[in-house]
Amino acid sequence: MKHSTYRLTVRGYELDSFGHVNNSVYLQYAETALWNFFSSTGLLSGIEEDGLFPVVLESTQRYLRELKLLDEVRIDSALWLKNGLINYRHIIIRQSDGTVACKVNGKIALVNRERIICDVPDAVKLCLESEPDEFDK
Repeated sequence: MKHSTYRLTVRGYELDSFGHVNNSVYLQYAETALWNFFSSTGLLSGIEEDGLFPVVLESTQRYLRELKLLDEVRIDSALWLKNGLINYRHIIIRQSDGTVACKVNGKIALVNRERIICDVPDAVKLCLESEPDEFDK
């Protein structure tokens, strides 16, 4: 299992009419953290070089507390392999008080140009199953 952290600040255009983050934006936050992980680790370019594309097969969100304008947000993520898929869990946290605002769980398949699900390449397996490194701190 690999862990990572991503930080952001709530922006005004992400708010709904009640003054808190729109529900769909939480999913955008989670996806931003996910793709940042793939990019920062070099996995995204490696996957693309293999002619594969990551595709989210499933995503579930559990909304627990609202986030508001200019809240500093931390997204703690975990990624692991199970049954040939990349599984992920994001916990979206308000930095100021540690309140968990949302939990997002999902699964990613790697597909080829014909949209056929392929085996996870060894480099991806190695990264996700390796011991924590500087990226995880």
